[in-house]
Amino acid sequence: MSYLGTTQTLFVKEVSNEGAYLDGHDLGEVFLPKQEIKHELEAGDSISVFIYLDNANLATATIKKPHAQVGEYALLRVKEINSIGAFLDWGLEKDVLAPFNEQKPRMQEGHSYLVRLYLDNASQRICASNNFNRFLSKDEPEYTHLQEVDIIVAGKTDIGYKVLIEESHFGVVFYNMVFKSLFVGQKLKGFIQKVRDDGKIDVVLEKPGMGKVSDLGETIMQKLKNEGGVIPLGDKSDPEAIKKMFSTSKANYKKAIGGLFKQELIDIEAKSIRLKS
Repeated sequence: MSYLGTTQTLFVKEVSNEGAYLDGHDLGEVFLPKQEIKHELEAGDSISVFIYLDNANLATATIKKPHAQVGEYALLRVKEINSIGAFLDWGLEKDVLAPFNEQKPRMQEGHSYLVRLYLDNASQRICASNNFNRFLSKDEPEYTHLQEVDIIVAGKTDIGYKVLIEESHFGVVFYNMVFKSLFVGQKLKGFIQKVRDDGKIDVVLEKPGMGKVSDLGETIMQKLKNEGGVIPLGDKSDPEAIKKMFSTSKANYKKAIGGLFKQELIDIEAKSIRLKS
């Protein structure tokens, strides 16, 4: 079975001067234009393509990779707005539509928005939406304390970054727990700090405990070797300088360098650390 809005491997049925006709199974023949063919194809060959509807609503293939497929999230820029919605650049010649009723908030030309691509059942058109509530799980969150999860940064609030957790629930990473640059659309790992009684979820980006410190210690040692054995960040250094270099808190940094000192790997001074000679 073939699906619109996804990348699949299809078999070539016929090759003509205009391009190749691929077996799209229930979609029928899928046309791959000649300019998309980068090497010689023959009937029976297979090729990986992305399938979408062209302006005539015919199943069309491209070897280009869009910024997102159906069911995926991506940060896309609005190129144009007309009477039916906003058209976003998703990396293909034909832009993807975000209908007005799928815009929350209403989009503006030239701005970028985190959206999820979906297939409209009525029109079979690939569309974009930033009305994420319709895609989230209706089940109560059952995450465990410090469970590792995949998150996507969805926006900023007064208290922190709003994130999508496993594409199923919303959560928040408080500003005072962020020690590296974040941007809307960024995908990264997080850890569940707390699921509140009202269902709201607190997320942290660093797992507390010695596991994190151990990882940071390895990073510090590598940095010391790259910098000739000395780093100008010590026991009394400014927390912002530590955050800028290692994307972590001063408390974690001090625990990490303390562990390296106990292993007799480094010497610690007020404003610097150095490898033991």
